[in-house]
Amino acid sequence: MREPNQLWAFARFLLVGGSFSLAYALVMAALIGMVDAPPLPTSMIVYLLCIPLAFLAQKKFTFRDDQSGKAAMLIYGVTQLGSLTFVSAISSRFVTKNFILDTGLFLVTAGTAAVISYLICRYVIFKPQ
Repeated sequence: MREPNQLWAFARFLLVGGSFSLAYALVMAALIGMVDAPPLPTSMIVYLLCIPLAFLAQKKFTFRDDQSGKAAMLIYGVTQLGSLTFVSAISSRFVTKNFILDTGLFLVTAGTAAVISYLICRYVIFKPQ
């Protein structure tokens, strides 16, 4: 695959991930704010529901893959749960309660998780045939 195609694939990957992050945030805010849903179980359920939908979007839109194996969804799910664990562990361990520093921390950890997730998707889950 050519370099410009990889850059476009990465841009599509970020668009899909960003869209699902925004949808997750909006659904969570609505459920907690309007329905008074309990935050932790609601967060877990909504996040888990997003995984298969995001997988399909990444498969069809980002990587345009029609040949991934049966384990692809499982690997994708594990990758997403690993990313969530990584971001949560690092963020909670090094949080400073300083808005500027914590914003940087969250951006760096989320960005690192996104790049690692992209590489796993690109070279393991949806590897070029």
